[in-house]
Amino acid sequence: MRPLPARPDLPQATATRLAGKRQEIADSANTREAAHRIYTSSRQANWFRQVTNALKNMTGPGERCMFCSGSECSQVEHFRPKAVFPIEAMDWENFLRICGICNQSKGDRFPPDTEPGERIVDPTTENVWEFFFIDEFGNLTPRWRPDLESIDPRADITIRIIGLDRDTLQLTRQARLRDLREKAQDALRLLANGELTVDDLRQRLNDWRLQPFQPDVADYFLHGPGRTEDPFSELLARSNG
Repeated sequence: MRPLPARPDLPQATATRLAGKRQEIADSANTREAAHRIYTSSRQANWFRQVTNALKNMTGPGERCMFCSGSECSQVEHFRPKAVFPIEAMDWENFLRICGICNQSKGDRFPPDTEPGERIVDPTTENVWEFFFIDEFGNLTPRWRPDLESIDPRADITIRIIGLDRDTLQLTRQARLRDLREKAQDALRLLANGELTVDDLRQRLNDWRLQPFQPDVADYFLHGPGRTEDPFSELLARSNG
């Protein structure tokens, strides 16, 4: 999971269609059945491509899943499940683009509406690094909350419901962090030897941020809280020199 860019405005015609579909669901005698039917038919319509294209653009290079950052996104997900919140089934603000594994894991679970627990974190509206951190080994972990004397409950339930700590993801996060550290250390060595200019370094940093391989790790250490840790703190300071 990583912070995502602000949700863009859709073309007016697309926004109008979504609003009309929302009203159609709200006016139905069986809103749950209507939500399923109307969403399914809309997904097959040409006009809905504006929605999927906007979501793809939000995911960035490689179109990584908005939840796990590890797999290519392949499905449109309702953050607030349409089976539980049918009237919101066609709301632009409710759409995410995620991978099939995360979608299957989350399903229709949405605490506290569907079960006890805190609300899961929405990467399109919240700064995920306020809830999670990536440890020295590269593992995504809930932050410790001194005020609660416990780990952050929203981060904890988000990880558990979506499976953000599944072994494959943690292993690839670990590999990405090792790779970034090696690249950072190599760049610092080249700078010290005069074999790399500051402009070259800035280009490398930009390239690393855009690599579609666990971009959550790159965001955390090159743009987020991890930027204060070695060797990234020195590297980023040199890039600003």
